[in-house]
Amino acid sequence: MIDNYPKHINYTNETLCSVDGCKKSPNVEVVLYDFYEFANETFYEQDYSCPFLCAEHMQINEDKAIGSRLPRGKVHYPYTNRGGAQGFCKYNPLKDIYPLLFSSGDAENNIELQISLQEINEELISYLAKHPEFIHQLHHRKFEELIAEIFRKKGYEVTLTPQTRDGGKDIVAVYNSPFGHQMFIIECKKYKEDFKVGVELVRGLYGVKSAERYTQAILVTSSTFTDDAKRFVKPLQYELSLKDFNDVKGWCSDYSRL
Repeated sequence: MIDNYPKHINYTNETLCSVDGCKKSPNVEVVLYDFYEFANETFYEQDYSCPFLCAEHMQINEDKAIGSRLPRGKVHYPYTNRGGAQGFCKYNPLKDIYPLLFSSGDAENNIELQISLQEINEELISYLAKHPEFIHQLHHRKFEELIAEIFRKKGYEVTLTPQTRDGGKDIVAVYNSPFGHQMFIIECKKYKEDFKVGVELVRGLYGVKSAERYTQAILVTSSTFTDDAKRFVKPLQYELSLKDFNDVKGWCSDYSRL
């Protein structure tokens, strides 16, 4: 990171795209993303060197990026990550982050914006059950909230951990029964369809589960898992569970019947 930048740069109605000379209003906030495997921590931080981009420059930024968009990778962008941080850039819609600064008219005509703006509730989950492809349009935090709400409806007491540096768990879920209580940790990975969750993340979650003595760990993703990840879990079926896009889709369908 660049030390002399402020810790957060807020958007206002007067904010312009951060590219020099661009007079357009921005569409997204730029976030630097990385995953520290050795600590099993996810890292999100605003890109202080180029915090906002319009849609045109965001597309150019992605099209001309050079490098591997993987955790601990190094990607060179024409506009963003001028501090040279490891990891890669993600883009959060400003309508998601600052909804009160935007009129509702645009959102009414754009289902993706409706999904990003709505709270996780029965109406939205019902819509996702009918149109599961829009699960991929959810912001990563909304995806975590979706999974938390599904488990709450299943009868668990759920707690969402802070958005950053969560130590390998996004949700702690407790299930109480006449025979005692069981504690679960749930890690959520909102990835694109073609970005499979690898065995390294699965091993890391299992390590947290074992060290902190939870009953079971569950890794939920909007994509799928590599074969290595599935093989690792096979002998641990009562301690570690993998849930992919099809499972999430099924949970959304079942939600209203719970």
